[in-house]
Amino acid sequence: MAEVKVLLFGPLAEAFGTSESIHEIDESCTPEILLAQMGLSEWMKKGLRCAINQNICDLNKVLRNGDELVFLTPVSGG
Repeated sequence: MAEVKVLLFGPLAEAFGTSESIHEIDESCTPEILLAQMGLSEWMKKGLRCAINQNICDLNKVLRNGDELVFLTPVSGG
């Protein structure tokens, strides 16, 4: 099993209950799969993006052991 570190900010962190967590993943796990396992898949409809190791990427990119995954909510403002 591999492990990834997940960072969440703002309302996403509030919804999950913490801003930082470690998750064990299978070798074919993607951010989209992990998001569903975390119970946060409804955020994909809201324009959620992600970054792996500080690089913006697709939600279907395969995660690797030791990756740092950040889920980014859309920014709104006036």
